[in-house]
Formats: sequence, C-alpha cells, structure tokens
Amino acid sequence: MPSQFFGLMIGYSGLTAAQASQNITANNIANINTEGYSRQELKQEAASALRTYTHYGMAGAGVDAKSVDQIRDAYIDLKYRANAASLGEYARKNSYMGEIENYFTDTTVVPGFNSVYVENFYNALSKLEDDPGSTTTRTAFIGQAQSVTEYFNTMAADLEKTQDNINQEVKDVVDRINSIASQIASLNKQINVIEVRGTIANELRDQREVLLDELSTLVDVETREVDVYNYADPDNPTGAKVFQVMIGGASVLVDGYDYDTLECRARDEKVNQSDIDGLYDIYWKRNGGKFYPMAATLSGQLKGLLQLRDGNNKEFFDGKLAAGKPAGTTSTSIDVNVVKGNLTDMTKCTLPDSGTINISGFDYVYSSWSYKENPDGSGTYTFDGLKYRDSNNEMQDGLLDAVSKDMTVRVGQSIDYMGVPYYQAQLNEFVRSFAGVFNKIESRGYDLNGDEMGDRCFFQMVDFEGTQHDLMQTDDSRIDNTNYIIRNASQTNGTYTYNALTAKNFVISSDILADSTKMATTYNKESDSSVDGADLVKDLSSIKTDKGKVAFRGCSSAEFLQCILSDVALSKQSANTFEKNFTIIGQAITNQRLSVSGVDTDEEALNLVKFQHAYELSAKVIQTMTEMYDRLILNTGV
Repeated sequence: MPSQFFGLMIGYSGLTAAQASQNITANNIANINTEGYSRQELKQEAASALRTYTHYGMAGAGVDAKSVDQIRDAYIDLKYRANAASLGEYARKNSYMGEIENYFTDTTVVPGFNSVYVENFYNALSKLEDDPGSTTTRTAFIGQAQSVTEYFNTMAADLEKTQDNINQEVKDVVDRINSIASQIASLNKQINVIEVRGTIANELRDQREVLLDELSTLVDVETREVDVYNYADPDNPTGAKVFQVMIGGASVLVDGYDYDTLECRARDEKVNQSDIDGLYDIYWKRNGGKFYPMAATLSGQLKGLLQLRDGNNKEFFDGKLAAGKPAGTTSTSIDVNVVKGNLTDMTKCTLPDSGTINISGFDYVYSSWSYKENPDGSGTYTFDGLKYRDSNNEMQDGLLDAVSKDMTVRVGQSIDYMGVPYYQAQLNEFVRSFAGVFNKIESRGYDLNGDEMGDRCFFQMVDFEGTQHDLMQTDDSRIDNTNYIIRNASQTNGTYTYNALTAKNFVISSDILADSTKMATTYNKESDSSVDGADLVKDLSSIKTDKGKVAFRGCSSAEFLQCILSDVALSKQSANTFEKNFTIIGQAITNQRLSVSGVDTDEEALNLVKFQHAYELSAKVIQTMTEMYDRLILNTGV
C-alpha cells in the first residue's frame, strides 16, 4: 500500500511542474526580442508508478519534469546556413561589380571611353587632318590623346584600388573566422561543464548557434556533435560532447575545446602582371597548408571576395614542358610549350616579369622569361633563374627533382570568374593593340621638321622610376610583334616590347608633349603638300572602325566599351539576381525557423493561462488532500 500521504506528493509534483512551466514561459516572453534565442519548453513524463500488490495493479505517482528543451530543427538550420553562404558570396559580388560598373560608365559628369576616345580623340584627329601644319591643331590633338592615356591610367588605378579594398576585406573576414572559432571552442567547454551534471545549457547553445549563423555567411559550414563515452562503461554516455566545425569542405576549424586558425600571408610574387603587391594567400596556421575555399560546391563571402580579387575568367598560364630534365642536374631554366590564345598573343599576355611557377604540383620561383612563336602557331616560353625553397626555408638554385616532358606547368590558377585581373587584362590588351598600330603608322611618317619618326614612339610606357621608354617596332608585315623573341626585360637599346605596356604605364612621349612638331602626319618627306601633309592622319583615323588594324574581341576599337560593359553588366546582373533570390529564400527559411523556434506572443499568453490553471488545480489537490488528512488525524480515532 502507498503511504497515507501519497496523494499529497502527487499534488506536489503537479504543482512544481506547473510552476516550472510558468517560469519557462516567462523566460520565453522575456527573450522575445533576443537574437538567436530558441523557444524552450518543459519536457515532462508520468512518474514511475508504484506497485500496490492489489487487484487494480499499480498506482500513478504524479509527474516528473525531465528537462528544459530547446525547440529547434537541425534541418532548417542546415538550410539556413547553406543559403546564408550563397547569399554572402553574391552580396559581395553584387557590391563590388556595381563599383566596377561605375568605373566604366560614361556620363556627362564623368566622361568615359566613348566621350574621351570615340568622340573627342577622333574629332581632334579629324581637325588635324584638315590642318596638319597648325601647331595649335596639333597641340589640341595631342591633348586629347593624353586624355585617352589618362583615362586608361585612371581605370587601371581604380581597379587597383578595388583589388586592394577586396584584399583588405579578405583579411578582415579571415580575422573574423578566427575570432568565431575561438568563441565556439570556449562555448564548447562551458556547455560541457554544465551538461555533464545533467543540465542542458540552452542559452549557451543559442550563443553558439548565433556564431555559426554568422560564420556561415563568411564560409560554408558543417557541424558534427558526438557523445563522449566512458571506456569503463561504454554503454552510458558521460553527458559531455565533442562539437566540431568544418569549413572549406572538410577542414576542421573547431574540434571540441581545440581550434585552428587561418592566417593571411602576403605574396612575395605576383600571379598576374597588373596585380597589386602584397595580395594575401590564406594558410592554416597549425600545419601550414593552404586554405583555398574556391571549389564549385563551396560558397560564402570569402569565396566571393577571392573570385573578385583573383578572377581571370580561366585565362591563366597553362603549358607543358618541352623537354625533361634529369635528376642531379642544376637546371635553372625550362622551356614550356603553349597553345592557348591568351598565351600565344602577346597583347593578351598577363605573365608577371618574375613570379612563382608550378611544375607538376611543386612551386619554383623564376626571375625572368622570354617567348618565341613557333611555325605551327604555338609558342614556347623559357623561364630562367629557377629556384626552390628547401626544408630549411632557404632558396636553392635549379630544379628540386627530375622533370619529364609534357609535365604540366602553371602560373596561377584557373578561376572561372571575371574579376579585377580579367578587366585589367582587357584594358592592357586594348592599349597594346591600339598603341602598337598607332606607333607603327607613325613610325613610317615624317614630322613637321622633316625628320623620320622611325623608332620614336608617339605612345610610350613609363617605368616605376618615372622614366619613359619607346616600344619595340615590328617589321612591315606584322604589327603585333609575335614574330619576335619577346623578352620581359629592357632591351639593349632601351626599348620594351609591347607586352610590357599596360593601362597603368600608358603615356604619350614627353618629347611630343613638349613639341607638337615632332608628331608625324605624312608619309612623304617631300611632296606637293610638303611635310605638313595629312595622308598618314587618314590611316590613323581608320583605326577607329577598321578591324583589320585594331580588332578587340571581334569588334572595332570604337566598340571596346560595349564589349567590356557587356561583361560587367552580365556579372552584375547575375550577382544581383542571385542576391535577390537568396535573400527571398533566406526570408522564407527564417520564417520557417521562427515558426519552430521563435517565441509567439499569442502562444505564450495561452501557455500562461494553461499553466496557471494547472498550478491552481494542483494547489487544489494539495488543499483537498490536506483537509482529508486533517479529518483523518484529528477527527478519527478511539
């Protein structure tokens, strides 16, 4: 038989359960506006019944309050974080592509390519054709030509500034990832300290989930939580758990109380010719391995930023070794065969003067390179001054090991996105093609003083020290210099090949700027019209629309901006569309989340009433039981 006071204990269990539910409801209402808070509820079960050894079997023993549980859906969390990563990626792309689009936009406030080149430059050239002997007309044209060079200088500088801003944001994102990793590891320890005692650390778990939500916008995130068992009693968990966070596919960022960090290391060498100095590569601090979150299946702000900063539209250096080198020899140069159009056409070359070259997976540093066109249209690059870094982190001459013919040789990586390097390369390609043809036409003419232009260039390049250099002329049959052995170093006569010309160092000869008579306008030194003839100017004017002279991606030089803007607009529209789509999806998932985990005021108000009634009924039970016991004790007896 149960105790005479058994019913009183049943009433007491109901009273405490109702009170606990009221307290939980109050906590839910208090946190209705708390970011990341998950609604809680009391998990209760019928208490273990007592055996009474009577014909009616067992007697119910009231209610047991088992735990205070969070109401969360792990699948919705998974969907939310996958969407947040994609939204983070495209939000950064949309922002920076809008910035790049503004650079190329031609407005009345900020004149662009169409105003500076298509209209003003050729209008001035037309006036020069009408009056080639006037120094005023010549000076006016040279001024418009200088505006063209300044336009490209400014565009290159703006893109450099954007690349620098993106690079700094990459550093900020990496620092934030490290900070989040540290906080999650600390929370893991706090949660385990509490939960090994049998209590669920709901508020701490909510804090961890908020950090994971933020982390998922920066880089793709996967999590795993595993129970810890006592080896002496493998059937019973200890209550502690190992919580792991993986990023970049499968790389462990947090492992229980331990965490790894990422670090940004500035590159010693450039990957693309027009890259700014000091671009960051990301490495794991613990093992020194490179972290590269660029796989097609990955996403996040970090991936978007790296694609914007390094995107080359898959136009990178990729070739095969022309011949093998045996082991044990100190080979400091290699020949590499290439067939891709962006490598055999020097106007499209983006190879830096010196840099890092990867031969079949191993990195070497080269100090210079040269190029030769082959009869079949392919090309051969020779890389000189090869060095490698040994196990003591010291540079050693030559190849580390034997290499075989047709081994893969790469500089940089294929990145399927039109980022800053891509647009820099487009600008460089245009100025090389345009300047090469313009200078070639000028080289055949005579200036107003009767002097042949020859090797004197109208358009030149300026080096880092501010010294201007002529550009190497080609023969009469070729205007694109691919029939020369192209070197990336200064020639003995002080001139450079056109692959050294970029939008950033594109200038007009200082001699011509100082004296307009030194510009050629005629092919004939002595003619009926004397040296102030304009037959050469007609050929210069034809550059605008004649694709036989200057063609950019199948278009005339005047259509350059349309080609670039189509690329920018496509990338911007794509990023904008995806950002909007993922924002809408994110709102839908957030609503799903709130429907499960959010605190609903109406629902909690009903709970207040429900648990109040339960409490009052349990109190009534105790009161009734008390009256029964009073009657039993005080009014019954002999």
